[in-house]
Amino acid sequence: MSESDASTPPAPPPGRFIVIEGLDGAGTTTQAELLAAALRERRAVAVELTREPTNGPLGAVLRQAIEGRLRLDPVALALAFAADRADHLFNPVNGVAAALATGGWVVSDRYVLSSLAYNGGDGEISREWVAQLNRHALAPDLTIFLDVDPETCLQRIGARSSADELFHSRAQLAAVDRGYRETIAAGLVEGPLARVDGSGAIDQVADAIWAAIEQSPAR
Repeated sequence: MSESDASTPPAPPPGRFIVIEGLDGAGTTTQAELLAAALRERRAVAVELTREPTNGPLGAVLRQAIEGRLRLDPVALALAFAADRADHLFNPVNGVAAALATGGWVVSDRYVLSSLAYNGGDGEISREWVAQLNRHALAPDLTIFLDVDPETCLQRIGARSSADELFHSRAQLAAVDRGYRETIAAGLVEGPLARVDGSGAIDQVADAIWAAIEQSPAR
């Protein structure tokens, strides 16, 4: 081995990309925050906590649509989510891929599975088309699906906010719940997936998520 080779520090091991998924009201945001904090404390790793839609310019447009301040047809909505996701992943300054390359972990509140459940299969566009639209997206090391029934989610949404948002009616939540289950059953989720019962107390759900992380070997 040459002197220059000996003095070159080894490359850091690649980080892991963890996604938390579920219906609105399932607790994805709370559990993503708790998981990021637990990883920093228990694993002593750098963790980037992120979400979709993102806080970037494309994500801002999507949040206007979700809040009902902007109207997008289903095709435009699916395209906007895919564009926001591409920036989320590959932005050279703060993208997921850059964080993973330095050995950091990334925990994302929602990802491709949300697009497949929320934007596909409504009769106007197919899940297969949405999957093809997102074919360049990185496969997560683990997707955790918080399994909570729509009625419980609706009660939680009502308790936290009186504002009406896209997908917050009983019928819409039921349709998205079917979308999640059909997508998972069809094998359209890239990478390993763990179902976690999200209907219990917050700390119980957090413990179940941690157990799923521990049981999922690094790829």
